[in-house]
Amino acid sequence: MAQVGGMLTAAVLKIVAEQIGSIIGGEIKRLCNLNDDLEDMRMTLESVLALLKDAERQSVKSVAVLLWLKRLKFAAYDISDMIDEFEADAMTKAVAPKVLLSGRCS
Repeated sequence: MAQVGGMLTAAVLKIVAEQIGSIIGGEIKRLCNLNDDLEDMRMTLESVLALLKDAERQSVKSVAVLLWLKRLKFAAYDISDMIDEFEADAMTKAVAPKVLLSGRCS
């Protein structure tokens, strides 16, 4: 009877391990995709900032263009701040479990 219980426990643990592996694999894939998206956003932002620098060097006279460039500049800085905040938050979340685990081991 103990063998049946042990086999049942082993089967349940195997299923749980597979589920955990699947969840972890999904999280890793999601994070990799997120990193790709962040890198795409960063490259786009660099292009926008280069355009803004170029526009500032040129003598633009149109009030509408100047207003558009001003708004684009603010939006670019806001996006840059959001990316920085997201990365800082991600780093904090990555470090926090390690700190908690190291505190439990001592």
